[in-house]
This record gives sequence, C-alpha cells and structure tokens, in this order.
Amino acid sequence: MGRSPWSDNVYESYSLFIDSYIERRKRVDDLKLDWLDVGEMYSSPEVVLYSREDILKQSNWTEEEVNLLFADRRFPRTEYGRKQIVEVHALIQFFARKALVKEKQVRERDNWEAYIAQLRNVRPGRKI
Repeated sequence: MGRSPWSDNVYESYSLFIDSYIERRKRVDDLKLDWLDVGEMYSSPEVVLYSREDILKQSNWTEEEVNLLFADRRFPRTEYGRKQIVEVHALIQFFARKALVKEKQVRERDNWEAYIAQLRNVRPGRKI
C-alpha cells in the first residue's frame, strides 16, 4: 500500500520547490541596473527593446541570472514572435519600483518564511 498523503510530513515534498522559489526571488531582487545609462535612456522618447541576448551582452549578468529575470512574474516582458523582449522604460521602472519596495519585500519574505515554517509543523485536521 502506498504512503498516505496526509502523513505528518505532507509539506516536505514541497520544501524543495518552496526553497528554490525563495532563492530565485532573492537572486532577482539582488540584480542591479548599473550597466544602463538610466538618465539618458529614461528621458529618451525612443522605443528601445531588449531581448535576452541584448541584456546578456550589455550587462555583466550571467545567462542564468538573465533567465531568472525573464522567468520572474513581476518582470515586464512581452513576446514578439517567439522572442521575449522588454522595453527599456519598463525595465527601468521595474528596477526603480523594486528599489522602492525592497524593505517591504524583505518584511514580506520574513513573514513568508515564518508562514512556511509554521505550515511544515501543522498536522492535518489542525487549524493554523
């Protein structure tokens, strides 16, 4: 007979996913936009689109970091054909907003980690 899904360790199967998700979010939050001349690009009326390859060439980020950035749900990417792109003004606003809410994200991350730790200790049938 198989293992019961309602055993005491029901959340252990999710721990790898949760930990890797938190780690990916932390890595995206730590990226800096210092490779782009923000003042010139933000005041420019031109529409400039960057693909993964363009960002990889211009920044000092690794391919894995660029892939994590484009995989993040908060990132303002769009698809042009089969290629994922981001407009430079949206990219700047993404990093500006991220800097403004960094403290809030740290508090939420601490609350999230405490919540996950609490869920791991909860047994089926008990209320949190």
